[in-house]
Amino acid sequence: MNIGALRLENPLLLAPLAGVTNLPFRLVAREAGCAMVFTEMVSAEGLARRCAHTLPYLRSLPAERPLSVQLFGAEPAAMAEAAAIVQDAGADAVDINFGCAVRKVTRTGSGVALMRTPERAEAVIAAVRNAVRLPLTVKLRSGWDHSGRQALEIGTMAEACGADAVILHPRTA
Repeated sequence: MNIGALRLENPLLLAPLAGVTNLPFRLVAREAGCAMVFTEMVSAEGLARRCAHTLPYLRSLPAERPLSVQLFGAEPAAMAEAAAIVQDAGADAVDINFGCAVRKVTRTGSGVALMRTPERAEAVIAAVRNAVRLPLTVKLRSGWDHSGRQALEIGTMAEACGADAVILHPRTA
């Protein structure tokens, strides 16, 4: 399986899980056969501001590669800057979180809330795509209702903006 220029040995990916997918867990997942692992979601604002409690999320070891870093945020400039930091830190891919439905994330316009603001969503994806050469993925939910229309709209938009893959969490917000 390929995601952009990144060739994966199989289609098994470890999904980003807040509070779970830390470095030791990712190493275990790779040993168990996952072709690519993801960090838990990382605040783009925290990376852009180089916050001491955010930077350790980028800690990595060669044994867990390929590694994708999942970013969350709603400001295109901060997302682009964070993606560039991720690239400079040596990640193999960047993922944008359009899936988190936790209130403290959605109230900032991040996560699944981006699916309610297509213009901002497009600006975020385009800014990140323009900031990095890494493969870019977008993780999203089916949307706010059971129709799935939001997923189709955002997925099509992500492709048009240059995302290399869309990852669907087939559950509504």
